[in-house]
Amino acid sequence: MLKRRLSAMWLSAAAVIVLCAGTAIAQTSPGWEPGLGMGPGMMGWAMGNYPVSAGWGGKILSYPETQSYIQYGNTHGTVDAKANSVTFEGDNVVINLVAVQPGYKDQTFELHGLTNPTIIVPHGANVQFNLLNMDYGDNMEHTAVITTTPPPYPYMSMMYLGPPQVQPMPELPWRSDDDVKTAQYAALGESFIASVPGKYWYVCPAPQHAQEGMYGKFIVR
Repeated sequence: MLKRRLSAMWLSAAAVIVLCAGTAIAQTSPGWEPGLGMGPGMMGWAMGNYPVSAGWGGKILSYPETQSYIQYGNTHGTVDAKANSVTFEGDNVVINLVAVQPGYKDQTFELHGLTNPTIIVPHGANVQFNLLNMDYGDNMEHTAVITTTPPPYPYMSMMYLGPPQVQPMPELPWRSDDDVKTAQYAALGESFIASVPGKYWYVCPAPQHAQEGMYGKFIVR
């Protein structure tokens, strides 16, 4: 499904695009090949438990920048609230996903105001998949791994998911302060090509998070 592309794209003033992370993966036919050159951490996921701070490895956003990020994301894709889905069209797709947006339930992803929506992208599209972590508190680091393994997920989901379809981003640390308007936030992203049609899942592999419902469908068609 996904052929990883490397680049060095930083957030614009509107907080649109975040730095791509990790190493490229090769694709076989049919389907995907597991990621090559994975970074530190279990199965390539950098595990940690700390609030965002300078030098963590990705982008740091202020609260106003997070609102620009969310608003920009809301201008991309077509929402079907009844189906809890967001459908993207065209050759270039930007997905600005949020982990635990304030005001939403713990251990969830948000996009276009929907919780854990089904994300639908065109076959062959170049996808810029961004993630912003707005959560706060002990063990509230998050990332999103794309997998073929469906729910339900156990407590240690990272041992169950199998090879990721795109090399996963490191876990994003939680926000720096309980006060959402004064806190700083971690953001990161990656670019890939949706090269194999099918049904997949985006999942937070941190212990217990997927078990509690932090996942959604990712469909390429």
